[in-house]
Amino acid sequence: ENVRTGAVVPKKPVTVEDLEENSIEETFFESHELKMFLDAVLKIGLDLDKEWFFTLAFTGMRISELCALHKQDLDFENNTIRISKSLYLETNNPRKYEITTTKNGKMRIIDMDEKIMSMLKKLVTRNSKHKMKYRTLIEGFHDSDFVFQQHDGYPFGPKTIRDRMRRLMKYIDIDKHLTPHSFRHTHISLMTESGSDLPTIMHRVGHDDPNTTLRVYTHVTEKMKERSIKNITFAHDDILENLTF
Repeated sequence: ENVRTGAVVPKKPVTVEDLEENSIEETFFESHELKMFLDAVLKIGLDLDKEWFFTLAFTGMRISELCALHKQDLDFENNTIRISKSLYLETNNPRKYEITTTKNGKMRIIDMDEKIMSMLKKLVTRNSKHKMKYRTLIEGFHDSDFVFQQHDGYPFGPKTIRDRMRRLMKYIDIDKHLTPHSFRHTHISLMTESGSDLPTIMHRVGHDDPNTTLRVYTHVTEKMKERSIKNITFAHDDILENLTF
């Protein structure tokens, strides 16, 4: 009797590191693609889509860090967000969530655009009104002040955000396999184009290992160099056209 009959070799789960080894161009939104996606969020997005995806795009935080945000992590006076924890759901049951540290075990505080903070402030105000109205009516209301919370106060998990993103991607013409994690690489790309240096970018996205950040950074800077040469050529085309050999 063959003892291997019926045996199944388990498929190795895809890790973040595996995703980051893919072609770097396929791991983030180009600027025009990001605009296309966020326009779709504003036009056909469901409740909380705007807050989720604009925050991911303009912070570069991990999806688990986004889900773990509490009201006290948002400083509306100084327009900063404190990122010190992650949310873990083993069974996708929000009532069994765990709060863990960030991936590198470090806390970081990042400066934010005033418009993003105003958007989040409105959400926090809405949550507070909901809590005051329903915490005595909803049995088992979870009073933990998550920024992204369900009607009973428990947090949304990463799966919900991934599902929402898949829904939106069906409506736009982007031929890439992008996930919420892609917003981290997108943010690195945006910071690179804005002239931020590597250490600043690494601190903002919470990377200790420069490899991933460097791959996106190098790719974008190379494209910027190509664009720069083309712009110079275009601007001085009248001079170059007189060049003969």
